Amino acid sequence: MLGEVEALVDGQRLEIGHARQRCVLASLLVDVNRPVSVDQLIDRVWADEPPRQVRNALAGYLSRLRQLLGDPGDVQINRGPAGYTLTADALSVDLHLFRQLVGQARASADPHEATTLYQRALELWRGEPFAVIDTPWVNEVRNALEAERLSVALDRNDAALRAGRHTELLDDLVSALQTHPLDERLAAQLMLAQYRSGRQADALETYRQMRDRLIDELGIEPSPPLRKVHQQLLESDGAEVVSASTAALSPTPKHRATSTNLPRRTSRFIGREQEVQAVNTALDQGPLVTLTGVGGVGKTALAREVAERSQHRFADGVWFCEFAPLGDGTAVGHTVASTLLLHEKQGLGIEGTVVDFLRARELLLVFDNCEHVLDESAELVDRIARECPHVSVMATSREALGVSGERIVPVPPLPHEDAAELFAERARACRPDFDLDNEPVGAVAEICRRLDGIPLAIELAAARMRMMSSLDVARRLDRLRLLSGGARGVHPRQQSVAATIDWSYRLLAEDEQTLFARLSVFAGGFDLEAAHGVCADADATEDDTLELLAGLVDKSMVVMRGGTGATRYDVLETLRAYGRDRLCENDIHDQYAARHATHFTELVERAAAGIRGADEQAWIERMAPKARTALTMPDYDNVRTAFERAMAVGDDGLALRLVTSLPELVHLRIGYGSISWAERAVEHADPSHPLSAAAVGVAARGTWVLGEFSHARSLAALAQGRVPEPGTSYAAYPADVLADLGLHEGDAETALAHYYGEAVQARREGDDPFRLLWILYNLTICHDALGTPEAGLPAAQEAMQVAEATANPTARSMARCALGRVLKESDPDGALSLFDEAAQLAEPVQNNWLLGIAWTEAAAVRAVHGEPAATAKTFIDVLDLWDSGVPGAGILQSITLRYAIPLLVRLGADEEAAALQRSVDGDGMAGKEALSYARASLQRFC
Repeated sequence: MLGEVEALVDGQRLEIGHARQRCVLASLLVDVNRPVSVDQLIDRVWADEPPRQVRNALAGYLSRLRQLLGDPGDVQINRGPAGYTLTADALSVDLHLFRQLVGQARASADPHEATTLYQRALELWRGEPFAVIDTPWVNEVRNALEAERLSVALDRNDAALRAGRHTELLDDLVSALQTHPLDERLAAQLMLAQYRSGRQADALETYRQMRDRLIDELGIEPSPPLRKVHQQLLESDGAEVVSASTAALSPTPKHRATSTNLPRRTSRFIGREQEVQAVNTALDQGPLVTLTGVGGVGKTALAREVAERSQHRFADGVWFCEFAPLGDGTAVGHTVASTLLLHEKQGLGIEGTVVDFLRARELLLVFDNCEHVLDESAELVDRIARECPHVSVMATSREALGVSGERIVPVPPLPHEDAAELFAERARACRPDFDLDNEPVGAVAEICRRLDGIPLAIELAAARMRMMSSLDVARRLDRLRLLSGGARGVHPRQQSVAATIDWSYRLLAEDEQTLFARLSVFAGGFDLEAAHGVCADADATEDDTLELLAGLVDKSMVVMRGGTGATRYDVLETLRAYGRDRLCENDIHDQYAARHATHFTELVERAAAGIRGADEQAWIERMAPKARTALTMPDYDNVRTAFERAMAVGDDGLALRLVTSLPELVHLRIGYGSISWAERAVEHADPSHPLSAAAVGVAARGTWVLGEFSHARSLAALAQGRVPEPGTSYAAYPADVLADLGLHEGDAETALAHYYGEAVQARREGDDPFRLLWILYNLTICHDALGTPEAGLPAAQEAMQVAEATANPTARSMARCALGRVLKESDPDGALSLFDEAAQLAEPVQNNWLLGIAWTEAAAVRAVHGEPAATAKTFIDVLDLWDSGVPGAGILQSITLRYAIPLLVRLGADEEAAALQRSVDGDGMAGKEALSYARASLQRFC
């Protein structure tokens, strides 16, 4: 990897393939022996522009890489729950061998051995990493590796100088300084090598040239370490220069001990490598970096870690100033002065004394917990940034300081794996026999998930392992009192999660406190419209709500979620629990929970009506946007909470309104996971309620699609002949489910008679074009099942007329599927054109159910009339679509397998065709096994 990506077996170079396949291999090698999720791989290879069938493409690359690597051996690519893992000896990858050699070199006390190890590491490099690959991820990794290489080269130079190899280094140092003309450490190394080689004049000339470049290009003087080397060259003999310059460039432990007051770390720092890199990058770019985030997220720990790793960068050290104990901002200057061991100078004031001392220093100040002394901290930092050119400040705060030039690095919660590792580490501290692998499956993961990955909360929960199991901790996490009992000696607000949140809550303005508490009724995030509709007072405008919401985001009490659609916000679960407590204290929780349930029920109703019109795509993008390759519903948790609230308080009307609005928006696009809601609503509602029959139809339709045929029949029978109200979803008619069950069981005549009768009724009522279209569509299915598809022509033609009048993409797609089904035998070319149009209409509105039907029917036509190899690829695409979780895929998979049989016969795969026929008839493979068998059979002909 340290050069172009190559794979070699016994010294023979393998042909890896084109750039994207190389990028997949590189992505797995960077994380060798660790799982890389599918989404990570897609992001690394395609960034924001994945192709339509991106998962298929990725699977193809991985399949070819497996074939390339040969039979399972020392190197394997496996897929597990967390993603794909390339398993290999890490030291067979030059990148990881490079890092191991560097680690050994840095740990060696012998400069000769260290130099040899560094040299072996650097000799592994063959050129620019990933030269022919160009993606944002690759470019980021390439830049990081080049920076890592330079750092190692500099360390190698130091070791070689300590080993007395100054003459050997001269040419390399001259060349390196030409490549990096502003690197002061390189300049100092070259000066030392020149001086020790008897070339004092050259060493002084190197300093002069370096100083001129720094002044001309950056407008700054050389740093104190470089100036110190220059001064020693002027004043000392060679031996003294060796010792002194090494101390200046790479501070000894004694030097570090006297130039920092960082508290000693008593526990291991876990994770956060990306954040450490982000903070270091920000420090390189400017003098002020502020780490922001919710209380307990680990800002202080991250700041200390960065400070520890950065000590060698600052000649005068790193100094930690703790502001949490301060009662007000008047003591900020005194705290900094005390940290730096300064006494106030007469006439300067305490802040002036600090600034005057820092003007000639090169150091890093850490200002910890600035949120309650924000104004005074910001004022002092602003003076330091303007008047002290070699001082950097790293601040931690719930909100930004608001100083010119400030670089803000948000500190997010820990990801799941790091959170679990932190829990295990802290649990072992109080219970040495704790073993994460022996804990009940999912218990620790559930604890970390419900605590939002907040380190303070996780550590406090882990401390409870002294007296209870992880399952007991998980069960009691809804009680904030459980998350208390921090270490003695820490600030009181860090001894419990409630105290930490309370500290932040009391720093809010009164109207911000009010909105924050009300926001706790949301589940899974919200947008501005929802925040205003549920939480705002009657006389407030949406702009008023936005201003308060922005303040909560700034103060890390609300999280803003990015994306291409409408901006969404979220409240972390621990903060949400605190907010609920405030609502309950004021006896208004039920009031805002009711407003929440009503808001989201009305939103789903409006969306259900909206997706039947010309604006279907806009409503889908708002309610169920596509996240990379899967459809999501950002407000699903809010909708679920609204339903649960309605059921809990016995508001059957609200519950029925919600479940009867879900079919076209949720069930047909995202999935049938909420079908149980309809069943529960039916059980509790009065059968005479106007929406009861529709709810029965929704429940029956869902269980039929999921293959629970007997249960679907029982549910549909509950309607007892009652018909849903006009305007109900076309998928919510109980009698239709009974007809479809009969059709599935071979009774097409009864189904046909039912839909003909329904068509007459729908034309008579004439106010629901979608209901009529659904019936006409099903008439073509019945005729097709009877083997007389052309008899459905009148219904299909009428469907086209009805659909065009709606200007609705789904309606127009459905009509084209109906007409194409009628024409697929008599006019296959015309049918294919209609199916292609249907797919083009369904895809932008994310109707994967119709998209799959269009693809399936088109594949069936091409199986008989098309080019066999191309058709085989089409069938594989359809099977992959069903395998991706498209609603209703179970029944449609069976139809697709049936359509694939004639193609396999045409291809001469009689044995495979016979096996699939047995599967379709119910005598062979089922489910995933049949799907995999069909895909493998077809893959041979692609």
